[in-house]
Amino acid sequence: MQSLLRFTSLALVLLITPGVALWVHRSEMTHLWWIVPGAGLLSLLGCGIWYLAYGKGTPARRWRRFGSGVLLFLLLGFAASRAIRYEGSTSGSSFPKFSWSWTPKETEMNAATVETVLPGRPQDLDLAETAADLTDFLGPDRDGMWESPTFGTEWQSHPPELLWRRPIGKGWSGFTVLGNRAFTQQQIGDDEHVTCLDLATGADLWSHADPQTRLLLERAENGGAAMGGDGPRATPILHAGRVYTMGSTGIVNCLDLETGEEIWNRHLIRELGAVAQRWGMASSPLILETEGLVVFAGPDDAGPTLIACDLGTGETRWTHTGTGASYSSPRLMSYGGVRQIVTVDHGAVCGLDPSTGTVLWTHDWPGTFPKVGQPIAVGDDRLLVTASYGVGSLLLRIEKNAEGAFTVTRLWKTTYLKTKFSSAAVWGDHAYGLDEGRLACISLADGKRVWKNEKFGFGQHLLFGSSLLVQAESGEVIIGTLAPEQFKETGRIAALSSMTWNPPTVAGRLLLVRNDREAAAYLLPAP
Repeated sequence: MQSLLRFTSLALVLLITPGVALWVHRSEMTHLWWIVPGAGLLSLLGCGIWYLAYGKGTPARRWRRFGSGVLLFLLLGFAASRAIRYEGSTSGSSFPKFSWSWTPKETEMNAATVETVLPGRPQDLDLAETAADLTDFLGPDRDGMWESPTFGTEWQSHPPELLWRRPIGKGWSGFTVLGNRAFTQQQIGDDEHVTCLDLATGADLWSHADPQTRLLLERAENGGAAMGGDGPRATPILHAGRVYTMGSTGIVNCLDLETGEEIWNRHLIRELGAVAQRWGMASSPLILETEGLVVFAGPDDAGPTLIACDLGTGETRWTHTGTGASYSSPRLMSYGGVRQIVTVDHGAVCGLDPSTGTVLWTHDWPGTFPKVGQPIAVGDDRLLVTASYGVGSLLLRIEKNAEGAFTVTRLWKTTYLKTKFSSAAVWGDHAYGLDEGRLACISLADGKRVWKNEKFGFGQHLLFGSSLLVQAESGEVIIGTLAPEQFKETGRIAALSSMTWNPPTVAGRLLLVRNDREAAAYLLPAP
């Protein structure tokens, strides 16, 4: 009996780590992989306790050996803490990235690792014919979807041509485009910059700096900012000759589009007596042209969730005090024939009157983890919202009754489409998206999975009709055709060479991509 107990207890201790790893794998929740190292430490401790109970030698000798092992473990941990420096995440799975403490920091190596490349413009390139304006985040509807491709999708026979490649500062912003200019945000040293590039060459035309503005200066000890990386996250918005931006710490700018000169500037989050969101302010401004307003996100706890400012002066016109801001960007949509702002708040989904910020309807969507994906329209009366971290994705029906009040009905909830940094895409009767890094298809009828296969990591994508352009987390860009049966790849390019969380931009036949090290522009084939 003693022998059976001895070997059974050892087997249980040794099975802790593989058992936890199997459970995490089956759950399809990548953020839970953090539990596995903890299980390994618990298993190691269990082995020590098992040795104290059943090991060979006298009890005094076993205690001495156990104490020596604990001391050695602590000494190794102390040495590692001095020799190794934490450098953020290796991927969207949040696995840590380390470097030797005596090597230059990644922020210091960033620009030096990328060379500027100008292979020469194609002889027949005419920007006026090949480029198109794209002035808003993820396109004119802020959902990353277009009715049809503006470019050829058979890249194996007609591959995209590189126009330019250049170093760029840290940040997860995307590009917007107007005329021969492209706009983005980046971190240079301890300053945040809004930068205007020449679309044809990638050269700087102007750059506006907010000095001593850096997420890791303000929230270095928040337990999350370092994991998510440094630099601004939101994409600049272009309107009526001006550039509107939100930085990672909550500074908002209105700049002259031609010169970069400041028209007005506010530190919205500091004015509210709050601090930036744990992972940095990532919501792109929303322009309300009819009302003459620009809407910014607030903090994720106390204070207004959305702040509407005058386009010309920056003065606050209304605020929406919801459940705190998320990392999604608000959209203008229409339900029940009523034009409204649809916003994913920290703990709810809401529809707001654009003129006053008055809540038209709300649906609780609790969860302590970040929600990033854009709200996506499904037909005229349904709304799809997606999130990761086990929060679950919802399909809502939004209707207006005879009295003019809105009603919201949850049609289904699923964990088969868990988008982390990206949004869902809808084509026909199905929704597609990067479910914990793998491309997946679910039925809109019931939220059930149809398929899940290609691993692209925690990247981004744009949908053009049935053609899906994927910005993989590895830096590659893939094009293919979606169907309920499968995703059929028709080409790919090694656009970037390191971890990429930034959304790609397609402006006509120009593809602009970037990450926290490099930016590049490609001429896509003609349709």
